[in-house]
Amino acid sequence: MMEYTSSNGANITINASSFGDALLLKKEAVKIIKKSNIDIASIDLDFKNLKIEAIQKIINILLEADSNDDFEKAVFNCLKRCKYNDLKITRDTFEEIEARENYYEIVTKCIIENLSPFIKPLVSLYTQQVGTKPTESPEQK
Repeated sequence: MMEYTSSNGANITINASSFGDALLLKKEAVKIIKKSNIDIASIDLDFKNLKIEAIQKIINILLEADSNDDFEKAVFNCLKRCKYNDLKITRDTFEEIEARENYYEIVTKCIIENLSPFIKPLVSLYTQQVGTKPTESPEQK
């Protein structure tokens, strides 16, 4: 769970969704990544020193996700357990223009909350198998 106050003063609560909704979100995210024809392993995810090529690849994936109706449905299924000023988040939440300022931040935090439990073990498994983190080359080890 994550609680915070947005830049425009809204109180936001991001909760993990049900396993089924999180699994659907993961599947839709994988479809988008595969559809984008981007080799995820080729993206250097050193977020402190992102290279322009990595930023462009990530932006392409985000734009694809943002324009995908199935991904959007999966996100809103996950948002059902989240709150905006103590009200359940739905599409109607963003009818207020002021709330739209928080849309991408809320969606991003919801995606992270629901996908990170799937991703963390994969990174750990990769590290055990290969002996390096995905962001470091064997020479950096």
